[in-house]
Amino acid sequence: MPFIDLLEDQLGDFVEVIITAGQGCCLQEGILCQVGLDFITLIDGDERIEIPFDAIAAVRKLAGGAPPTPTV
Repeated sequence: MPFIDLLEDQLGDFVEVIITAGQGCCLQEGILCQVGLDFITLIDGDERIEIPFDAIAAVRKLAGGAPPTPTV
């Protein structure tokens, strides 16, 4: 299955996206709300995050697509 189809199957789910940034990687997280022609859009609170496909190293989510439960 193509990568874009895998992403579209996760629309509405909470995901963590590991992106390449310069010589390292960093993490963005939020609800996957859009898969565009060459980028994805995450919503995290009141922030909208657009990540180009060529910057994505990996996409991780919990089973069921829920955000992680905070530990007390």
